Order: sequence, then C-alpha cells, then structure tokens
Amino acid sequence: MEQTIDVNPIPYLTWTWLKINKDSGTFDFSVSENAGADVQIPEGVLVSNGKTVKTELPEPENSIGKDAAEIITNAAKGKIYTFEKDCEQPLIIRIIADSNSATHNIIHAKAGVNCKVIIVYEGPSASSTGSVTTGTAVFSGIITKVYAEDDSNVQITKVQLFKNNVYQIDDTQIVCGERAKADLIQIELGGSHIDAGFHATLHGYQSRFTSDTAYICRDTQYVDMNQVVVHTGKKTDCNMKTDGTVKDDSTKTYRGTIDMRKGCSGSTGNEMETTLLLSPTAVVKAAPIILCGEDDIAAEHGSTIGKLSPEMLFYINTRGIDQTTAEAMLTRAKITAASANIPDDKVREEINSWLNKELGED
Repeated sequence: MEQTIDVNPIPYLTWTWLKINKDSGTFDFSVSENAGADVQIPEGVLVSNGKTVKTELPEPENSIGKDAAEIITNAAKGKIYTFEKDCEQPLIIRIIADSNSATHNIIHAKAGVNCKVIIVYEGPSASSTGSVTTGTAVFSGIITKVYAEDDSNVQITKVQLFKNNVYQIDDTQIVCGERAKADLIQIELGGSHIDAGFHATLHGYQSRFTSDTAYICRDTQYVDMNQVVVHTGKKTDCNMKTDGTVKDDSTKTYRGTIDMRKGCSGSTGNEMETTLLLSPTAVVKAAPIILCGEDDIAAEHGSTIGKLSPEMLFYINTRGIDQTTAEAMLTRAKITAASANIPDDKVREEINSWLNKELGED
C-alpha cells in the first residue's frame, strides 16, 4: 500500500512559496532488510549485529526526517562495524537494490583510530523483478551512523551508481568527539528520485567535519539534498562543498545549514554550493543557511548557479571542441575532482566507466 511521507525537512522553515522546506515521497514502503555485502573487511574491524553501540557520545541526528528514519530503522536489524585499531585498507560494502529494502549500518571508530569506509550502491540486477526491463520501481532506504570517538579520523565514501528506476533515501548521521575528524565524500550519479542528506554534530572540542559532494542530475531525475552541520563544541570547524551539473528536464534541490549553537565559541564554518546549468527546462533550487546562537564564531556560505558563457564557449570552440563535448568535459571534471580522493582504484574505475557510458567520451 502506497503512502506519502515528508523527507529532508529544512531545520528551520522558510517561506512556503519557495517550495524548499521539504521533499515528499510516495511509495509502497513495505521493505525488508538489505545489510549489503562486505567486500573487504580490514584486520582490526569487528562486525556484529544491532543498532546501538556503547559510547559517551550523544546520539547523532537524522537529516531525512522522522517518518523516513522510522521506516528504515524499523525494517532493518542493523549491522555494526567497530574499528579497534588503525586500518590502512578501507572497509568496502556493496549494496545492491534488487527489491524494496532498508539498510541500517553503524561505523564506530574507537578513540585515536584512523579508518576509511567505502559504500557503493548499485542495481537492480538484470534478473531482478525490479529491473529496468520490467519498469518496476525499487525503493532503497539507507541509514549510516558514524561515531567518531576522541582523536579518531574517519573517512566515509558513498558512491551511488543505481539504474534509473530506483528511489533512494540515504542518510549519513555523524557525531564527533574531542579532536575527532570526519570526512564525507558523496557521489550521486544514478537513480530516478534521490533524497540524500547528512547530519553532522561537532560535539567535542576542536572536532572537524568536511564534505565533498558531486552529482549529475539529468533526464527527468529528481535529486534532493539536505546537509546539516551542528556546532556544539568549542573551536570546531566544518567545510561543506557541493558541486554538480543539472541538465535536460531534471530537478535539483539543495539545503545546506550550518548551525552555530550557544557554547561553540571560536568555531568556524564554510559551505559552498555550485551548479552548472545546461538546460532551460531544468529546475534548480538552493537554500544555504547559517544560524548563529554564539557571538564568537566565523562562518560563511554561498550558492552559485551558472551556465557556459559565450566567452567561454568561444574560447573552447577555437580549440576545436564543440559545445556538447565541452559540457561533457566540465560535467566529468566535477565528479572526478571529488572521486580523486576515494581510497580504492576499483571504485574510481567504476565511476569513470559510468561516466564514459553516460557522457559518451573517454
């Protein structure tokens, strides 16, 4: 039975006529668990079942909203990856969407540990009932919780390579202890309707968070992003970067919020969102927000939407490059700039293969 839920609510409401306060999704949210396949588990990582860990850190918050979070959490038993020591190799998880499913994973980095995690989304496979050939839509709901204990350093990479009949809700929930650092790389390429968000809480003294999000929004895709960083600890820092291309009849919505709460004195924050617009029929909406509850902070934000200027096109054309090729080159550059920091050659090659197929150039 289909139901409609609110997804990706903005932390503080703005004018309703802007139609940016939230997204909504209508689907049959009867889902089963999909814990994903553990492709590579480094030495020093303990794998267990469950949805809670023993920690003194506060519970991370969600960005996707109460209804979506409950659907995913209730459907999945949960899986916990505990990093007990430094790991040179990344933990690699693959999630294949062959049916309506929910994934609830926890990444727990113990104090002082350096670790890396890569999660790749793909499918449906050709033999599934939700394959493109049948025209059946598939729902994939994912919650990834990250607990970065004191002095830990965690890099999370999410690469979304779904086929064009997948509706995804993907939430990354992060909380950082003292001097902990969390880095998030997020690549959004496939799917039909994508709600992708993260919520990072910089709880500990001098904790840090960075995000680098790159995407392509094309055909009739709908990509909705809700990114929130809350500063509660003193001298915390965040840097959020989102860069992508919107073309054809697609729609992209961006919400980015830096929330400097009372008590986070000495904290700094920056968010920048850049969109290359390649179609007059595409729709782009953006709401970069800074909330200040503390005087002694420094934060800045910005959002730019632009197209290829006549001057740039003329310069490119004089080098023997036509407009279609130039647009593909610039689109590719935004993805490869973010994916260059992914710590696995095979995953980077998969992204390049996807780009070669979709953009028609090597």
